[in-house]
Amino acid sequence: MIVNERSVPLPLLQREALLQRIIKSHSRHKDIEKELINWKTGFAGEKNVDYYLSYLPDEPYRIINDLRLKNKNTFQIDSYILSQMFGLVLEIRNITGTLFFDKNTNGVIRTYKDIEEGIPNPLTQAKRHKRQLMNWKMMHKITSMPIEYLVVFSRNSTILKTNPGNEHIFEHMIYAENLEEKVAQIAAKYQSPILKGKAINKLTDYLLSERIPSYPEILKTYSIPKSDILPGVQCPNCKAIPMIRVSAAWYCSWCRSYSKDAHIQTVRDYFLLMNAPLTVKEFQEFLLIEQRGVAKNLPHSLNLPSTGKKRTTQYFLHPDCILSPLKENARGKRGINE
Repeated sequence: MIVNERSVPLPLLQREALLQRIIKSHSRHKDIEKELINWKTGFAGEKNVDYYLSYLPDEPYRIINDLRLKNKNTFQIDSYILSQMFGLVLEIRNITGTLFFDKNTNGVIRTYKDIEEGIPNPLTQAKRHKRQLMNWKMMHKITSMPIEYLVVFSRNSTILKTNPGNEHIFEHMIYAENLEEKVAQIAAKYQSPILKGKAINKLTDYLLSERIPSYPEILKTYSIPKSDILPGVQCPNCKAIPMIRVSAAWYCSWCRSYSKDAHIQTVRDYFLLMNAPLTVKEFQEFLLIEQRGVAKNLPHSLNLPSTGKKRTTQYFLHPDCILSPLKENARGKRGINE
Protein backbone atom coordinates (compact mmCIF):
# COMPACT_ATOMS: atom_id res chain seq x y z
CA MET A 1 0.00 0.00 0.00
CA ILE A 2 1.09 3.58 -0.63
CA VAL A 3 1.70 5.03 2.83
CA ASN A 4 2.21 8.65 1.76
CA GLU A 5 0.84 10.48 -1.25
CA ARG A 6 3.36 12.17 -3.50
CA SER A 7 3.40 15.95 -3.05
CA VAL A 8 4.03 18.61 -5.66
CA PRO A 9 7.80 19.23 -5.48
CA LEU A 10 8.72 22.39 -3.60
CA PRO A 11 11.19 23.50 -6.33
CA LEU A 12 8.30 23.35 -8.81
CA LEU A 13 6.16 25.65 -6.65
CA GLN A 14 9.10 27.98 -6.10
CA ARG A 15 9.70 28.37 -9.83
CA GLU A 16 6.01 29.00 -10.45
CA ALA A 17 6.02 31.74 -7.81
CA LEU A 18 9.28 33.20 -9.11
CA LEU A 19 8.01 33.51 -12.68
CA GLN A 20 4.98 35.42 -11.40
CA ARG A 21 7.20 37.90 -9.55
CA ILE A 22 9.95 38.84 -11.98
CA ILE A 23 9.51 40.84 -15.15
CA LYS A 24 9.38 38.83 -18.39
CA SER A 25 12.48 40.57 -19.70
CA HIS A 26 14.51 39.39 -16.68
CA SER A 27 17.80 37.74 -17.67
CA ARG A 28 16.89 34.50 -15.84
CA HIS A 29 13.25 34.27 -16.96
CA LYS A 30 13.86 31.78 -19.81
CA ASP A 31 16.11 29.60 -17.63
CA ILE A 32 13.43 29.40 -14.94
CA GLU A 33 10.73 28.64 -17.52
CA LYS A 34 12.79 25.79 -18.97
CA GLU A 35 13.52 24.26 -15.58
CA LEU A 36 9.88 24.61 -14.53
CA ILE A 37 8.89 22.54 -17.56
CA ASN A 38 11.44 19.89 -16.53
CA TRP A 39 10.06 19.79 -12.98
CA LYS A 40 6.48 19.49 -14.23
CA THR A 41 7.46 16.73 -16.65
CA GLY A 42 9.25 14.82 -13.91
CA PHE A 43 6.34 15.14 -11.50
CA ALA A 44 3.86 14.01 -14.16
CA GLY A 45 6.01 10.93 -14.73
CA GLU A 46 6.09 10.13 -11.03
CA LYS A 47 2.30 10.46 -10.78
CA ASN A 48 1.95 8.11 -13.74
CA VAL A 49 4.11 5.53 -11.97
CA ASP A 50 1.98 5.98 -8.84
CA TYR A 51 -0.96 4.67 -10.84
CA TYR A 52 0.87 1.40 -11.48
CA LEU A 53 2.19 1.26 -7.93
CA SER A 54 -1.42 1.29 -6.74
CA TYR A 55 -1.88 -2.14 -8.33
CA LEU A 56 0.63 -3.74 -5.98
CA PRO A 57 -1.10 -5.69 -3.19
CA ASP A 58 -1.38 -3.91 0.17
CA GLU A 59 0.29 -6.93 1.71
CA PRO A 60 3.20 -7.41 1.90
CA TYR A 61 4.22 -4.06 0.38
CA ARG A 62 4.68 -0.61 1.90
CA ILE A 63 5.40 2.14 -0.63
CA ILE A 64 7.07 5.34 0.55
CA ASN A 65 7.26 8.21 -1.93
CA ASP A 66 9.83 11.03 -1.91
CA LEU A 67 11.98 9.38 0.76
CA ARG A 68 14.62 12.01 1.60
CA LEU A 69 17.19 10.93 4.19
CA LYS A 70 20.58 12.10 5.38
CA ASN A 71 23.96 10.42 5.79
CA LYS A 72 26.87 12.79 5.29
CA ASN A 73 24.78 14.19 2.46
CA THR A 74 21.05 14.11 1.82
CA PHE A 75 19.62 11.81 -0.83
CA GLN A 76 16.09 11.37 -2.13
CA ILE A 77 14.54 8.18 -3.44
CA ASP A 78 11.58 8.69 -5.79
CA SER A 79 9.77 5.62 -4.41
CA TYR A 80 10.85 2.91 -2.00
CA ILE A 81 8.99 -0.40 -1.91
CA LEU A 82 9.42 -2.27 1.35
CA SER A 83 8.41 -5.88 1.97
CA GLN A 84 9.19 -8.37 4.72
CA MET A 85 11.93 -9.91 2.55
CA PHE A 86 13.52 -7.09 0.53
CA GLY A 87 13.52 -3.41 -0.31
CA LEU A 88 13.28 -1.91 -3.80
CA VAL A 89 14.59 1.53 -4.80
CA LEU A 90 12.77 3.12 -7.75
CA GLU A 91 14.37 5.85 -9.84
CA ILE A 92 11.62 7.34 -12.02
CA ARG A 93 12.22 9.05 -15.36
CA ASN A 94 9.85 10.77 -17.78
CA ILE A 95 11.97 11.18 -20.91
CA THR A 96 11.03 11.42 -24.58
CA GLY A 97 13.21 10.15 -27.40
CA THR A 98 15.92 7.49 -27.58
CA LEU A 99 18.41 6.81 -24.77
CA PHE A 100 21.73 5.16 -25.54
CA PHE A 101 23.54 3.73 -22.50
CA ASP A 102 27.21 3.75 -23.46
CA LYS A 103 29.16 0.85 -21.96
CA ASN A 104 32.51 2.58 -22.51
CA THR A 105 31.76 5.91 -20.84
CA ASN A 106 28.91 4.84 -18.53
CA GLY A 107 27.14 7.88 -19.91
CA VAL A 108 23.73 8.31 -21.52
CA ILE A 109 23.08 10.06 -24.82
CA ARG A 110 19.54 11.24 -25.47
CA THR A 111 18.39 11.74 -29.06
CA TYR A 112 15.19 13.67 -29.67
CA LYS A 113 14.17 15.37 -32.92
CA ASP A 114 17.65 14.66 -34.36
CA ILE A 115 19.35 16.51 -31.49
CA GLU A 116 21.80 14.64 -29.26
CA GLU A 117 22.62 15.59 -25.68
CA GLY A 118 24.28 13.92 -22.73
CA ILE A 119 22.11 13.41 -19.66
CA PRO A 120 22.80 11.99 -16.17
CA ASN A 121 22.74 8.20 -16.05
CA PRO A 122 19.61 7.18 -14.09
CA LEU A 123 21.04 3.70 -13.54
CA THR A 124 24.08 5.18 -11.81
CA GLN A 125 21.82 7.29 -9.64
CA ALA A 126 19.65 4.31 -8.70
CA LYS A 127 22.75 2.35 -7.67
CA ARG A 128 24.02 5.32 -5.66
CA HIS A 129 20.71 5.62 -3.82
CA LYS A 130 20.83 1.92 -3.02
CA ARG A 131 24.30 2.33 -1.48
CA GLN A 132 23.28 5.43 0.42
CA LEU A 133 20.21 3.69 1.83
CA MET A 134 22.28 0.68 2.90
CA ASN A 135 24.77 3.00 4.65
CA TRP A 136 21.92 4.90 6.29
CA LYS A 137 20.46 1.65 7.62
CA MET A 138 23.84 0.62 9.01
CA MET A 139 24.24 4.00 10.69
CA HIS A 140 20.81 3.63 12.29
CA LYS A 141 21.46 -0.01 13.21
CA ILE A 142 18.50 -1.30 11.21
CA THR A 143 18.23 -4.99 10.41
CA SER A 144 20.11 -5.79 7.20
CA MET A 145 18.03 -6.98 4.25
CA PRO A 146 18.51 -7.23 0.46
CA ILE A 147 17.91 -4.01 -1.47
CA GLU A 148 17.16 -4.08 -5.20
CA TYR A 149 16.98 -1.13 -7.59
CA LEU A 150 15.07 -0.27 -10.76
CA VAL A 151 14.91 2.62 -13.18
CA VAL A 152 11.26 3.06 -14.17
CA PHE A 153 10.42 4.91 -17.38
CA SER A 154 6.94 6.41 -17.28
CA ARG A 155 6.67 6.59 -21.09
CA ASN A 156 6.43 3.42 -23.17
CA SER A 157 7.60 5.49 -26.13
CA THR A 158 11.07 5.96 -24.62
CA ILE A 159 13.47 3.80 -26.66
CA LEU A 160 16.37 2.20 -24.77
CA LYS A 161 19.59 1.12 -26.48
CA THR A 162 23.10 0.04 -25.48
CA ASN A 163 26.27 -1.54 -26.87
CA PRO A 164 26.25 -5.20 -27.97
CA GLY A 165 26.99 -7.43 -24.98
CA ASN A 166 25.76 -4.83 -22.50
CA GLU A 167 22.08 -5.78 -22.63
CA HIS A 168 22.17 -7.12 -19.05
CA ILE A 169 21.72 -3.56 -17.78
CA PHE A 170 18.11 -3.70 -18.97
CA GLU A 171 17.37 -6.13 -16.12
CA HIS A 172 17.28 -3.01 -13.95
CA MET A 173 15.14 -0.91 -16.30
CA ILE A 174 11.43 -1.25 -17.00
CA TYR A 175 8.46 0.63 -18.36
CA ALA A 176 5.92 1.67 -15.77
CA GLU A 177 3.17 -0.61 -17.04
CA ASN A 178 5.41 -3.64 -16.34
CA LEU A 179 6.09 -2.66 -12.74
CA GLU A 180 3.67 -5.08 -11.10
CA GLU A 181 5.09 -8.08 -12.98
CA LYS A 182 8.69 -7.03 -12.31
CA VAL A 183 8.11 -6.67 -8.57
CA ALA A 184 6.59 -10.16 -8.53
CA GLN A 185 9.71 -11.52 -10.29
CA ILE A 186 11.97 -9.90 -7.72
CA ALA A 187 9.83 -11.19 -4.85
CA ALA A 188 10.15 -14.75 -6.17
CA LYS A 189 13.90 -14.58 -5.47
CA TYR A 190 13.32 -14.18 -1.74
CA GLN A 191 11.47 -16.75 0.34
CA SER A 192 12.44 -16.11 3.97
CA PRO A 193 10.91 -13.07 5.72
CA ILE A 194 13.37 -10.84 7.56
CA LEU A 195 10.87 -8.38 8.99
CA LYS A 196 8.49 -10.51 11.02
CA GLY A 197 5.25 -9.60 12.72
CA LYS A 198 4.81 -5.85 13.10
CA ALA A 199 8.45 -5.12 12.23
CA ILE A 200 7.57 -3.93 8.72
CA ASN A 201 5.13 -1.34 10.09
CA LYS A 202 7.67 -0.16 12.67
CA LEU A 203 10.35 0.26 10.02
CA THR A 204 7.91 2.08 7.74
CA ASP A 205 6.99 4.51 10.53
CA TYR A 206 10.65 5.04 11.35
CA LEU A 207 11.55 5.82 7.74
CA LEU A 208 8.72 8.34 7.57
CA SER A 209 9.80 9.99 10.82
CA GLU A 210 13.40 10.34 9.61
CA ARG A 211 12.58 12.15 6.37
CA ILE A 212 14.45 15.42 5.88
CA PRO A 213 12.48 18.34 4.41
CA SER A 214 13.95 20.14 1.43
CA TYR A 215 13.82 23.94 1.30
CA PRO A 216 16.04 25.21 -1.55
CA GLU A 217 17.03 28.88 -1.54
CA ILE A 218 15.60 29.61 -4.94
CA LEU A 219 16.86 33.20 -5.24
CA LYS A 220 20.42 32.03 -4.59
CA THR A 221 19.98 29.26 -7.16
CA TYR A 222 19.46 31.87 -9.89
CA SER A 223 21.52 34.68 -8.27
CA ILE A 224 18.44 36.90 -8.16
CA PRO A 225 18.47 39.76 -5.62
CA LYS A 226 15.38 40.30 -3.49
CA SER A 227 15.00 43.72 -5.07
CA ASP A 228 14.07 42.01 -8.37
CA ILE A 229 11.01 40.40 -6.78
CA LEU A 230 7.77 42.24 -7.55
CA PRO A 231 5.85 43.00 -4.33
CA GLY A 232 2.10 43.25 -4.06
CA VAL A 233 -0.96 41.02 -4.02
CA GLN A 234 -1.55 39.20 -7.31
CA CYS A 235 -5.00 39.22 -8.87
CA PRO A 236 -6.33 35.64 -9.02
CA ASN A 237 -8.40 36.59 -12.07
CA CYS A 238 -5.96 38.31 -14.47
CA LYS A 239 -2.67 37.69 -12.59
CA ALA A 240 -1.83 41.40 -12.48
CA ILE A 241 0.27 42.81 -9.62
CA PRO A 242 -0.54 44.69 -7.42
CA MET A 243 -4.10 44.72 -6.19
CA ILE A 244 -5.29 47.54 -3.95
CA ARG A 245 -6.69 47.06 -0.46
CA VAL A 246 -10.24 48.45 -0.35
CA SER A 247 -12.12 48.02 2.93
CA ALA A 248 -11.94 44.27 3.66
CA ALA A 249 -11.18 43.18 0.10
CA TRP A 250 -8.63 43.47 -2.68
CA TYR A 251 -9.42 45.39 -5.88
CA CYS A 252 -7.72 44.89 -9.26
CA SER A 253 -7.58 48.10 -11.30
CA TRP A 254 -6.77 46.11 -14.47
CA CYS A 255 -9.72 43.72 -14.66
CA ARG A 256 -11.84 45.47 -11.98
CA SER A 257 -12.42 42.31 -9.99
CA TYR A 258 -12.53 41.94 -6.21
CA SER A 259 -11.16 39.24 -3.94
CA LYS A 260 -11.34 38.77 -0.19
CA ASP A 261 -8.51 36.25 0.06
CA ALA A 262 -6.04 37.10 -2.72
CA HIS A 263 -3.41 37.89 -0.07
CA ILE A 264 -3.17 34.20 0.89
CA GLN A 265 -1.27 33.20 -2.26
CA THR A 266 0.99 36.23 -1.84
CA VAL A 267 1.93 35.08 1.65
CA ARG A 268 2.76 31.64 0.23
CA ASP A 269 4.87 33.31 -2.44
CA TYR A 270 6.84 35.13 0.23
CA PHE A 271 7.75 31.94 2.07
CA LEU A 272 8.46 30.08 -1.16
CA LEU A 273 10.89 32.72 -2.35
CA MET A 274 12.43 34.40 0.68
CA ASN A 275 13.33 31.48 2.96
CA ALA A 276 12.87 33.78 5.92
CA PRO A 277 10.36 34.51 8.69
CA LEU A 278 7.78 37.20 8.04
CA THR A 279 7.44 40.21 10.34
CA VAL A 280 4.50 42.62 10.36
CA LYS A 281 6.71 45.22 8.67
CA GLU A 282 7.71 42.78 5.93
CA PHE A 283 4.08 41.69 5.58
CA GLN A 284 3.15 45.34 5.08
CA GLU A 285 5.94 45.96 2.55
CA PHE A 286 5.51 42.76 0.53
CA LEU A 287 1.72 43.07 0.26
CA LEU A 288 1.94 46.87 -0.25
CA ILE A 289 -0.47 47.61 2.60
CA GLU A 290 -0.59 51.24 3.73
CA GLN A 291 -2.20 50.69 7.14
CA ARG A 292 0.00 48.88 9.68
CA GLY A 293 -3.13 47.80 11.56
CA VAL A 294 -4.33 45.81 8.55
CA ALA A 295 -0.89 44.23 8.12
CA LYS A 296 -0.93 43.32 11.80
CA ASN A 297 -4.38 41.74 11.74
CA LEU A 298 -4.24 39.77 8.48
CA PRO A 299 -1.63 37.23 9.68
CA HIS A 300 -3.92 36.40 12.61
CA SER A 301 -6.54 35.15 10.17
CA LEU A 302 -4.04 32.67 8.73
CA ASN A 303 -2.66 29.59 10.38
CA LEU A 304 0.89 30.80 10.78
CA PRO A 305 2.97 29.76 13.79
CA SER A 306 4.76 32.71 15.38
CA THR A 307 7.34 33.70 17.96
CA GLY A 308 7.84 36.95 19.84
CA LYS A 309 5.37 39.61 20.90
CA LYS A 310 4.09 42.82 19.38
CA ARG A 311 6.79 44.41 17.17
CA THR A 312 9.12 41.43 17.56
CA THR A 313 6.55 38.93 16.28
CA GLN A 314 7.82 36.70 13.48
CA TYR A 315 5.63 34.36 11.43
CA PHE A 316 6.83 31.08 9.96
CA LEU A 317 5.62 28.45 7.53
CA HIS A 318 7.21 25.00 7.57
CA PRO A 319 8.21 23.63 4.13
CA ASP A 320 5.75 20.74 4.48
CA CYS A 321 2.95 23.23 5.18
CA ILE A 322 3.77 25.26 2.07
CA LEU A 323 2.77 22.24 0.01
CA SER A 324 -0.79 22.60 1.34
CA PRO A 325 -2.83 25.71 0.47
CA LEU A 326 -3.18 28.23 3.27
CA LYS A 327 -6.74 28.84 4.38
CA GLU A 328 -8.27 31.73 6.21
CA ASN A 329 -10.28 31.05 9.33
CA ALA A 330 -13.94 31.70 8.59
CA ARG A 331 -14.36 33.67 11.83
CA GLY A 332 -11.21 35.65 11.37
CA LYS A 333 -9.58 33.91 14.30
CA ARG A 334 -6.28 32.17 14.38
CA GLY A 335 -6.69 28.42 14.24
CA ILE A 336 -5.60 25.11 12.80
CA ASN A 337 -5.41 24.78 9.03
CA GLU A 338 -8.49 23.04 7.71
